Amino acid sequence: MGSLNKKQYFSLLLLVIVMLIPSALLVFIGEDSAVGTILKKGGYILISFALIALPLFFLKSKYFGYLVLLLFPFIVFESNHILLFKSPSSEEAIAAIILTNLNEISELIVGNIWGLVIVIALFTAIIMAVFNINKSFVLPRKLKTIIFSTFILTFLALAVRNLKLATKSSTKPSEIISSFQYSFQVQLSKNFPSGIFIKMKHVYEGLEVKSAYLKNTNKFKFYSEKKDSLQQKEIYVLVLGETARKHNFGIYGYSKNTSPNLDSISNLISYNDVRSNSNVTSLSIPFILSRADPNNTALKMKEPPILNAFKESGFKTYWISNQQIGTGSIFGLYAQLADSYINVSKSLDAAGFDENILPDFDRILKDDAQKKFIILHTVGSHYRYNYRYPEAFEKFKPNLKKGLSIENFSSYNNKEEIINSYDNSILYTDFILAKIIDALKKSKSSSFMYYISDHGENLFDTTERKFLHGYEKPTKYELEIPLFIWHSNNYKENYPNVINNLVKNNDKKIMATNTFHTLLDMANIGLPNFNYKKSFANKKFDTLQKRTIYTVNKTIINID
Repeated sequence: MGSLNKKQYFSLLLLVIVMLIPSALLVFIGEDSAVGTILKKGGYILISFALIALPLFFLKSKYFGYLVLLLFPFIVFESNHILLFKSPSSEEAIAAIILTNLNEISELIVGNIWGLVIVIALFTAIIMAVFNINKSFVLPRKLKTIIFSTFILTFLALAVRNLKLATKSSTKPSEIISSFQYSFQVQLSKNFPSGIFIKMKHVYEGLEVKSAYLKNTNKFKFYSEKKDSLQQKEIYVLVLGETARKHNFGIYGYSKNTSPNLDSISNLISYNDVRSNSNVTSLSIPFILSRADPNNTALKMKEPPILNAFKESGFKTYWISNQQIGTGSIFGLYAQLADSYINVSKSLDAAGFDENILPDFDRILKDDAQKKFIILHTVGSHYRYNYRYPEAFEKFKPNLKKGLSIENFSSYNNKEEIINSYDNSILYTDFILAKIIDALKKSKSSSFMYYISDHGENLFDTTERKFLHGYEKPTKYELEIPLFIWHSNNYKENYPNVINNLVKNNDKKIMATNTFHTLLDMANIGLPNFNYKKSFANKKFDTLQKRTIYTVNKTIINID
C-alpha cells in the first residue's frame, strides 16, 4: 500500500472515529440503560459502527467526507447532550434547539470557550481529512463486502433478539408485532446518527400537530368562573402518577410497608375503588386532564385541558414534568398551555428521580401569584423500576440492578427482584408525596394535593404471567389505581362541605374521568351547565355511575 493510499485510509478512519464520538461518549460516561453492561456497551458500539459505516458501501470516500461535514453540527449537539446529561438527546431537546433563537445559541457557545476550541479543532481536522481524500479513491470490494455484511449480521441478530423478547411477552400476533417494532424504534432512536433523524422527524410532525391543535382550540372558552374571592393564597396541586397500581401501597392493605408517610399524614383521604379509563399513558392522561371520556375521545383535541379553566378563573398555571414530552404528544400539547412549563427529565432510561421537581416546586410556591394551579408530572414507577429511586430507598431486597438486560428484567425467574424493585419505587413515591404535602403545609395557604396514577401494572399476578401494561384485554392490576387527596386546615375552614363530600365518597365508584370535574369543584370554580354528578366533591355525585375503559385497540369495555 503506497503512502498516498495510507494517507487516504488514515483520513477515512479519522472521519469514522469523529462520527463515533457521541456513541463512544455514551459508552464511557453514559448512565442510560442502553449501555448498562459490558455486553450492552459492545452491542451499542457495534450497532453505531454498522450504521455509520454503511454509507461507505454506497458512496465514494470523498462523498462520505462531505456527509460527515454535513452531520458535524449534529455530532457536536449529541456529544454535548451526553456530556451534560449522560444520556442520548431527547425529542424535546431537539425541539428546543430548533425553536431557540440565535442569541441563546451564541450565549451558549461563548460561555463554553474550551468547548468552542475543541469544536473548531475537530472541524479543522475533518476539513483536512476530506481534502486528503481523492475523488477517485474507492474502497476495495472486499472491504465493502465486510462493511455490508457487518450491517446485515448486526441487524439480523438484533431482529432475532427483539423477536424472541416479543414472543416471550405475548402470544397475540398484533402485540408481538407492536413489541417488535417498538424495540427497533427505541434502539435506532438511541444510536447516532439514526436517532437524530428519527427525533427530528417526530419534532416536525409534532409541530404540525401542535399548530393544528392550537388553531383548533385557540378561541375555545370554558367560561369558567371562581364563585368566591378568598383573601388568602390558594394553591391547588395535581400530581400525575405513573404506573402506580393500588395493590402495592401499604395504605391499601399491602403486606409490605410501602407507604409509611401516607399512613401517618393527617388530612389525607384515600379512595378505595378507583379505575383508570385506559391502560396506557397516552390514552389515560387526556381522560384525567380534559372532559374527554371513552365515549367521546375526540374532545381531547377539540378542547384545551383543565389548565385553561383555571386560567380563565384567575389562576396562574404551572406544569413541572419529570418525563420527556414529545412535541406532538398529548403532554406536549397540554403542557404548552401552562403559564410556566419546566421539564427536569433527562431520559426514561436513566436515573432521573422525581425529587428533581421539588426545587422548582418550592420556588413556584414562593412566587407572587395569589392563586396557583400546579401540575406535577412524575416518572413514578415507570418501567425499569430500579431506575426510579435512589439507593437510600432500596428497602426491599433482593432488587434489580441497573444495567440488567430487558430479557432478564422481564423474566418470571426474576419475579422477586422485579416486585421488590417496584415496591421500592412505590416507597419513593410515598416520600415524594410527603415532601409535596410538607411544602404545601409550610405555604400556610388554602391548598390541596390531588394524586392519581395514569394506570396500573401487571407483575406476573395471573396464571398467564402477564407483565407490564397495555394489553388488549386489561387485567384489574392495570386498571385499579391509587387516588389520594390531602387538604390544608385553611382549605377545610373555607370549604367544609367539600371535605364532607370527599370523605363520604371515599368508598364509592370513581374513575379517572371524574378528576376534571372534581378539581374544579374543589377550587369552587363553576362552568355553564356544570355536571356536578361527575364530581365526587359534590353531594350530587353519581355513586352508581357506569365505568368504561378505552383499550389500546380503540374499543370500549364496561368495567363494572
